[in-house]
Amino acid sequence: MQRLFLLLTAGLAALSMWPPAGRAADTREVRYLTFTAKDRHDIYIRSLERDEVKLWIDGKPVEIGYLGGEDADTEFLFLVENSYRTADYHVSLPQWGQVNIIDRVRAALIDGFLYDITRRGPAALAEFEFEPKILQGFTRHDDEIMWALRQMKPRPAELENREVLVGRQMLWAFDILRARDAMRKILVMFTTYVDRESLLNLDEYRDSLGLYDVELYVVSFASRVQGIVGRKHEERMNRFFFKKLAEETAGKFYLTGEHVYMSDFMDDLRARLSHSWTVGFYVTPGEERRSHQIKLQVREKSDKVKVHHRETLVY
Repeated sequence: MQRLFLLLTAGLAALSMWPPAGRAADTREVRYLTFTAKDRHDIYIRSLERDEVKLWIDGKPVEIGYLGGEDADTEFLFLVENSYRTADYHVSLPQWGQVNIIDRVRAALIDGFLYDITRRGPAALAEFEFEPKILQGFTRHDDEIMWALRQMKPRPAELENREVLVGRQMLWAFDILRARDAMRKILVMFTTYVDRESLLNLDEYRDSLGLYDVELYVVSFASRVQGIVGRKHEERMNRFFFKKLAEETAGKFYLTGEHVYMSDFMDDLRARLSHSWTVGFYVTPGEERRSHQIKLQVREKSDKVKVHHRETLVY
């Protein structure tokens, strides 16, 4: 009886492994696709079975070998702009109406946000101005990240303000995440507005984001009005730039010119990060990488489930 129990336990463990071991000669490649699903009442679906999810690539059905929700292996990287663009003052003085954007970001992350995130996987914190810097490596302890946030020093304007190259900083963080082994990899970037160099290289950034299974979420503190007279070209193109990149990865772009709405979009961001699903499956790469169309359905069409996922996969 004991031997039978051990055999059954070993069998269940083998079934739960993904991807399966012992496929060294297999030419197929394991890929992951993360999605969110809302029911007809606009509530995130928190209970799903694998047979309720259907996946097609280029119109052909693909077998799903793995489905994970809160238990999916996940890692987060929070990248915060700490520059003269997010810090007008050396110290925030709310009583005098002097509040830095960077301080509002720090407060929002510390106020209960990180606890929910680190329960789902390790998270890391980095800041950038002209060069990026890791402040806290990947950890499941929210207090370690909060300590790093409290130690951040706002960086007001210098004598010579150089351009903050947000695209380069984003790719730096992206490269860190894509080298990790997690199934689900999420980059959350807090910034102001895009720079000219990044705008010129939009297609290159989109191609890079399309190659790997990393989701991008961007919170941008810039004007909501695109055509306002007197604004720089970069500020007018801000929404277009970040929205294109976030859509490439099935992430989301949050744009706010007023701090009063910060709690609203932080609540939405936390909900999306906390209620995602991830499917694992095999693809067979061709001689040259190309883009493939993705379609994913949750439950039956009659259930009116709204699914958000990336539209293409490159392999």
